[in-house]
Amino acid sequence: MTETLYHEEEIVLALGFFDGVHLGHQALLKRTKEIGDQMGIKTGVMTFKEHPLERIFPNYTPWLITSNAEKQALIQKIGLEYVFLNPFTEHLMKLTPEKFITDYLLKKYNVKAVVVGYNYNFGYKGAGTTEKLKELGQIYGFAVEILPQYTIEKHSVSSSFIREMISTGQVDEVKDFLGRDYALTGKVVEGKKLGRQYGIPTANIKLDPKIVLPNTGVYYTQVYYQGKCLNGLTNLGCNPTFEKHPFSIETYIYDFDEDIYGEELTIVFKNKIRNEIKFDTVDDLIAQIRSDIEDIRNHYIK
Repeated sequence: MTETLYHEEEIVLALGFFDGVHLGHQALLKRTKEIGDQMGIKTGVMTFKEHPLERIFPNYTPWLITSNAEKQALIQKIGLEYVFLNPFTEHLMKLTPEKFITDYLLKKYNVKAVVVGYNYNFGYKGAGTTEKLKELGQIYGFAVEILPQYTIEKHSVSSSFIREMISTGQVDEVKDFLGRDYALTGKVVEGKKLGRQYGIPTANIKLDPKIVLPNTGVYYTQVYYQGKCLNGLTNLGCNPTFEKHPFSIETYIYDFDEDIYGEELTIVFKNKIRNEIKFDTVDDLIAQIRSDIEDIRNHYIK
């Protein structure tokens, strides 16, 4: 078996998709690290580049909380040495639970222990249960640890629960479950420059279309640019005051006037200020934006 190993070192692997690397994931990853330290071997995560539903039921694929790059950085920050991002292929999808263990996991990695959540499934049509995983671990000589459901205030902490919170604009509460404020990272692109015409320039950022977004409206945000933390007002929506305006994510950055087209920004969502509104006139819209800017300055900026 050693001739076919992709990874020669003995390893403890956490298995799952880990979208968002929320507090439940973090507990599992920290336990993986503890087991590795106890066994004196390296630790890692085996996950997939794309959500498995993209291949199984594409129409039901959820928008994601984190990109692969963000997920990898968050996992490594916890202290695990490896993040294996594998393609979820049709061949892999059709492996039986036992074949997934013998022909994939054990042939690719020198696994001595695996750590999974209580609801982990594997193999064709998710037929492999945690009990099956324990059974296969005994047969093939690797330890299995299953973590119980992770709850906060009677809520089961899951990626789907956090996606729902984000998509309904509960950005001030999501950090209690995510373990950090929700943030988006993207490059600044040229928009219609309508704000600049009225003395309210905004940075328009382009994102991976598969990332979950807060619902439309105005938010108090913090903007990270070249290591600096700046205050911002971010609007998500189609700006219904203007006809056929495309969906955009535009941020007014306080006390800032630099040309940053093509630069990367991270927008950290702190509080929702109001929903998107259609105004009768552009003047009404501009007056409301100026009022929003002052409200944020008075209530959130110290």
